[in-house]
Amino acid sequence: MITRRKDYTKHAPSKDASKIYIICEGAETEKNYFSFFEGLSSNLELIVVPPEEGTDPLKLMALAKRILLSDTGRFSLDFIQRDQIWFAIDTDSWEKEGKIQPLRDFCACQNDCIARTYSEMKPYQAWNVAQSNPCFEIWLYYHLYSTLPDEAMVREYPSMKAFVDSLIAGGFDFQKDPVRIDDAIINTETNFSRQDNGNPTLFSTEQYLLGKEIFRFVGLEIRKLRNKLG
Repeated sequence: MITRRKDYTKHAPSKDASKIYIICEGAETEKNYFSFFEGLSSNLELIVVPPEEGTDPLKLMALAKRILLSDTGRFSLDFIQRDQIWFAIDTDSWEKEGKIQPLRDFCACQNDCIARTYSEMKPYQAWNVAQSNPCFEIWLYYHLYSTLPDEAMVREYPSMKAFVDSLIAGGFDFQKDPVRIDDAIINTETNFSRQDNGNPTLFSTEQYLLGKEIFRFVGLEIRKLRNKLG
């Protein structure tokens, strides 16, 4: 039975490992979640970047420019190795304030630039947005539940986090519950829908798209870990 993350085998990334940078709106929850997958595959280097000077999508975009695209950035990108960048954001008030579409436009612009620069390479989406409505915790919910949450029940709690924790004895366990990522991908995609403006509807999240990319690398190890669950 899985009891804590340190029980798992951890692999150092190989020289040719692909990188997935996850630039998060949240400083703790997302970091705690994605840390579970760090080192599960030597073919993947997962780098979680918490917010530094603000959490809104425009501040995260500025952070990405500073650390990934500037001459003095502390990280490097290798598109030949098919590195990816994901912005993990909540809907919050950002949608009404018009701060999400500029981030999506920025990602599209960066992807167009890559396609022009590396015309001989098979195109792929390097820059991506994974938006959750209302917040990242809806992704955690789908690790254990296959249907949409009841909106009236959610409103009985002060936050989505409190609602999710109420459904799970002891709350979501970041030491073992992420092993259900394959369930979360299926459940989230099954219940996913978009508004007319393209953003996720309430209780939908694009995190399943990022989940699929992570699972491509760690799926075999995840299946082994699932067999240890009691």
